[in-house]
Amino acid sequence: MEYLRSVHAVTIKEAKARLNALVEAAVGGEQVVLMRGAKHVAAIVPISADEIELSPRLFDDQATRFWKALAEERAEGAIATFSSATEAVAALRKTHPSRRPALRRTPGRKRPAR
Repeated sequence: MEYLRSVHAVTIKEAKARLNALVEAAVGGEQVVLMRGAKHVAAIVPISADEIELSPRLFDDQATRFWKALAEERAEGAIATFSSATEAVAALRKTHPSRRPALRRTPGRKRPAR
């Protein structure tokens, strides 16, 4: 992409029109700065799998059990510590094996309109 250099600034409107090209530029190692008016507001930058960590999601019932267990431990003077959210979820699953079932779609049924 010859119109992009190592760092290229574009308006958000322009970025919407050329998002695929800008993402490809980032994959190629270039940085794209997004601007709102004359102000820099965001960037599209290259990343690798090593640079991103996806945190597991807690369902409401898991989060409720977590905070309840934490309050109980705090009251007893013993608080469990975890180095990651994954570790905390694993601990919750050990003490509370029930977990929210995955939602399944019935084949042939359409989702309701929003």
